[in-house]
Amino acid sequence: MQKLLNRDLSWLSFNMRVSDEAAKKRNRLAEQVMFHGITHSNLSEFLQVRYPSVVELESEESANQLVEAICSHYKELMSRFRKFNKEHHIIRRVKDLSKDDQKWATRYFRNNVMSALLPITVDKARQANIHEGMYVMVITEHDDDESVGYIEIPNCLDRFIPIPGKHGVIAIEDLVQENLKSIIHGRKILKSCPFSILRSAEVYMQSDRYRDPYDLIKETLHERERSWVTQLEVGSSEKSCIKTIRKIIPMTSNTIIFATERIRLADLKKIPSSIYKEQDKPRKNKIYSTFAADESVFDYIKAKDRLCFHPYESYDDSMVRFLEEAAKDPKVTSIRICLYRVSDRSRIIDALLKAADTGKLVVVLVELKARFDEKHNMQVANILREGGVRIIYTKPDIKTHAKVCLVTRKEKKGLRIYSHIGTGNYSESNSKLYTDYSYFTADQEIGTDLTQFFNILTSDQGDFKSRRIIYAPYNLKSTIVDGINRQIKKAKKKEKARITIKCNAITDEGVAMKLIEAANSGVQVTLIVRSACIIQPQKNIEIYSIVGQQLEHSRIVIFGVGKSQEVYIGSSDMMTRNLSRRNELMILVEPKDLKARILEHIKMYLRDNVNRRRILKDYKYEDIKPGKNGKTFDCQEAFRKEAKRLATE
Repeated sequence: MQKLLNRDLSWLSFNMRVSDEAAKKRNRLAEQVMFHGITHSNLSEFLQVRYPSVVELESEESANQLVEAICSHYKELMSRFRKFNKEHHIIRRVKDLSKDDQKWATRYFRNNVMSALLPITVDKARQANIHEGMYVMVITEHDDDESVGYIEIPNCLDRFIPIPGKHGVIAIEDLVQENLKSIIHGRKILKSCPFSILRSAEVYMQSDRYRDPYDLIKETLHERERSWVTQLEVGSSEKSCIKTIRKIIPMTSNTIIFATERIRLADLKKIPSSIYKEQDKPRKNKIYSTFAADESVFDYIKAKDRLCFHPYESYDDSMVRFLEEAAKDPKVTSIRICLYRVSDRSRIIDALLKAADTGKLVVVLVELKARFDEKHNMQVANILREGGVRIIYTKPDIKTHAKVCLVTRKEKKGLRIYSHIGTGNYSESNSKLYTDYSYFTADQEIGTDLTQFFNILTSDQGDFKSRRIIYAPYNLKSTIVDGINRQIKKAKKKEKARITIKCNAITDEGVAMKLIEAANSGVQVTLIVRSACIIQPQKNIEIYSIVGQQLEHSRIVIFGVGKSQEVYIGSSDMMTRNLSRRNELMILVEPKDLKARILEHIKMYLRDNVNRRRILKDYKYEDIKPGKNGKTFDCQEAFRKEAKRLATE
């Protein structure tokens, strides 16, 4: 039996693939900087979410092995950025600036930074109160009296400050450190260094069926501020500095300490694009409007099922417009939608409020437990409730990750349900970065089944079977397993059998073992997995990863070959949490034109020789490069060209 890979080591390999993009010359300088930031942001989230779970649930040996791998990974990421910054001089030290620029930096500090800072000495009366943020630790002395203190750098200050007339920035912590004498008077500054911490986000209060979920999450967020420190990042290699910081911040034996020259590189995304030369600025990729240009959205969807592929096809002109027309249409009686993550300034929220204001029944299921968006979602829920929207929360022991929106409309033959099923969140900002599908339909069988699914989320209901809708935790996994088994039977009969899955991660051991069994039976298995995958490539199993300018987020599952192929799209990855502990949703795509389009997209992914990596054994990978003819094929550019063509038809 083939041994499954460690999901965490596989994830670290994925993050290294993202880091590789920072060295690709096809990406502009600003984009390369962004990729450096993304890798550190990814690692920070991993250390807040996944690492605490390993510490809590797995053996000490497993945790130690992971720590070793994380430290090696971090060291490599820092080495890559050090080399990159040495070449491009994006972040510059204040002490290395010209005398005129140093004078400018001092003026900037006094005018824009100094009054926002508060020095605090740590002693018995004044304990350190360290949150997730950035600080400068200071050791001072006066008359042989040595003391330790810190200065918190407020998040409201600019993280990186452009140097006038230069294509570079200085970091706020460096500026503060260079001007400590302006803050601390009458004492000699012995040592100082910037530092930051991360705390475990794996904190949830005991669930209670009858307790208000809003209050539960509020208490959870409060507890998270005091959870154990998973990472300490210190901008110094001096052991005495690290030792001093450890004295003032409670840590555990599982806290990972990084001594480095620069901290919080996840913030690289905050570097203003104005510092770059025009040719180095991020590309502004064209987004095309392909949806119902000259007619009502409802007439357009009623004519036939529609599929949009974002970000290449405008999300604003399809999904957002769908809701905005529903809000204004006097024939619309109700809107139901599940919200997991939404944008800060969201036209979707505005449309829901407008619909409620005109007397429509608007029901929004808000997932308060969406990681790192809990506070934002609480605020959204309050705004919607005050606007007359009916707010429902998911049960405490499960998350709702399904992407579904239902609009009910009065028509000549009675009420008609217009449905949207997505692979991505109802977020305008995400829709510009992530690749996702939107599926629109006026099919009443689907609408009725989706209404029943929504009712399960809002009330105690029995499960139901649907011809085209599968959902977790009821039958999504069993449907996937049944589909694999059907292909195994075909292979054993010497018939052509194939399984293709595109998703973000495959970490569910049951599904993984089934796919290996299928390959051993002769089924051709092709996996396009952006992130972690616990399956090794072997005979009949090919594994690829697409990492490019757009974040690959769509989920597709395909069983079979030829006309009998079954094509599903939806919200679920092949992870245990998605299949067993979340409300997820996938739809069987039956219209021939939409099915053919998704299958063509898979072919385009598998032709790519720009963004595609072949996953090898033991966490290794290799770039897929152009053949002898030297012709490149970038699937994401091909998708953009397809959208342009559709916009003109």
